[in-house]
Amino acid sequence: MKRKAKRTLPRQPNEVRQSSKHTLQIHDGMGTTMPPDKDVLHIYFDQKGEGELTDEFFNEHQARGWKTPTGGTIYNWKVCAAEWIYNHRQEAKRRLRQSSFYGVSY
Repeated sequence: MKRKAKRTLPRQPNEVRQSSKHTLQIHDGMGTTMPPDKDVLHIYFDQKGEGELTDEFFNEHQARGWKTPTGGTIYNWKVCAAEWIYNHRQEAKRRLRQSSFYGVSY
């Protein structure tokens, strides 16, 4: 016997935006508090092994007004931070490969 799928109404985009407005002052560490608390940011970056980059990330996005490079609003800073850390690591690998010491064995 097949189970019937439960039908639900899709979420409206306005509902998501309204719920994020209500969580502005709650620093729960879930990523929806905008702008994020610097202490929560430091904990997140430290867990990812990049604790020294917290201030650089915060200052860059604070100057941008917590907007994406294309001008969109950031609703979850954790998604943005994860992508930023990934891009930083890729850039570090690229710089290492371009180094004159790359592949030199002693």
